[in-house]
Amino acid sequence: MSEQNDKIKARLLIADTSLINQREILEKLNSFLAECTDDLHKFGIEFEDAELFEKLLFQILYHNSSLTNLSKGSSIKVRDKSVKVKVDDISAAYSLARLQIETFVNLCYIFFLDIDYSKNLRAYVYKIHGLRKQIDLTQKHPKDYEPVSKMRKELAQELKKIRKLEEFKNASPSERADFIKPQHARLIKLVEVYESIQIGDLSRTHSLYSNHIHSEYISIRQLISALKKGNESEISCIFSEVLLKCSRMTSLVIANMNSQYELKEGSYSKAPSIMIKLVESLNELSAKL
Repeated sequence: MSEQNDKIKARLLIADTSLINQREILEKLNSFLAECTDDLHKFGIEFEDAELFEKLLFQILYHNSSLTNLSKGSSIKVRDKSVKVKVDDISAAYSLARLQIETFVNLCYIFFLDIDYSKNLRAYVYKIHGLRKQIDLTQKHPKDYEPVSKMRKELAQELKKIRKLEEFKNASPSERADFIKPQHARLIKLVEVYESIQIGDLSRTHSLYSNHIHSEYISIRQLISALKKGNESEISCIFSEVLLKCSRMTSLVIANMNSQYELKEGSYSKAPSIMIKLVESLNELSAKL
């Protein structure tokens, strides 16, 4: 009965779209994710590219923390100390949310999805693609310039590792060429990632957030509207929606990492029932979208 009550409470919490409530939910989930991440060290979980896994997890933790702080707003003093302009940096919130979607997608794609390509191959291609893009941006610098030299050495190491994979050796010549000079960071389409992880299609949301970042007018237009009096409710709704999306992504990461890396005997098993029901309810919501 208590478990059923906690499930009802969790659903009521999610349904409360007030900014204060959604911020509190994300803060709790972020702390829970941090505890689960620490379990990787506590239980001595080791696997290929564990460092990359941890970095992506910390990126999610950092983005969540920054977003909750942004949602509290700030103020700028104007001349007299008593005169203040309230600042709600929506452009920054959209920018962080966009980065969070990308981090979530890459984390799930590399480490959680059950697809034809091995996790090792996925990680190698992901890193090779990123390193090649970074190196391409440094063409004006000499090859012996230290940051460039370091990236080239990293690329050589990743190419050496991928060529040792039986999966790579058994691939066709054209496939091998795609692996060592990938056009994309992922070997499957983005829509396939969304379908497999059961988050709903975040493409439209990602595009909206990207537009706010890349279009000067959209960003400036949003800033002007944020400074108008009487728009507090609209701004709160925007932040609340962003935080809820991040809560959905965070809960899916928590559930997947605990099931796939046998961490359920750690922080997950010790968490209050209401926290587990909150994670489960958010994941059920995502699966329906």
